[in-house]
Amino acid sequence: MSGESKKPDLPRSVVILALIQTLQGIGLLGAGIYQGRLAGWNLWTQFGEWQYIPLPLFESFSNVLVLIVLGSAMILVSAALLRLASWAWLFSMTLQGLGLLIGLVNYLRQRPNYIGMAVGIFLVFYLNLDEVQAALRSKVRRR
Repeated sequence: MSGESKKPDLPRSVVILALIQTLQGIGLLGAGIYQGRLAGWNLWTQFGEWQYIPLPLFESFSNVLVLIVLGSAMILVSAALLRLASWAWLFSMTLQGLGLLIGLVNYLRQRPNYIGMAVGIFLVFYLNLDEVQAALRSKVRRR
């Protein structure tokens, strides 16, 4: 063991957090793809058709884009959580905050997603568990 550093054990709470956030990301990706397909997703032909006005087209496109980007980012940050990257906690919390903000906006627009908001709130509390924070903080101290 001369000069070798022991790899830290991966806490079960971090694995559970990463798994739930990955499932959330997959759900958002699926919702984005589904909404895109539902809207016709052939955006280039929709620009040329007179029945679509620009604002609804822009709103549809932006909703799909936000869902796909947010879902992809959640999956990538989940992988970083499993590697115990020091920045993963902040990015994960930021993504959950963005998801909850979008959930609040949709709630105010009379399109609530109670399951998505509940999962986001659960993950915010889970990210604040002492075990999760200690695991990600200990990686910073070892550098």
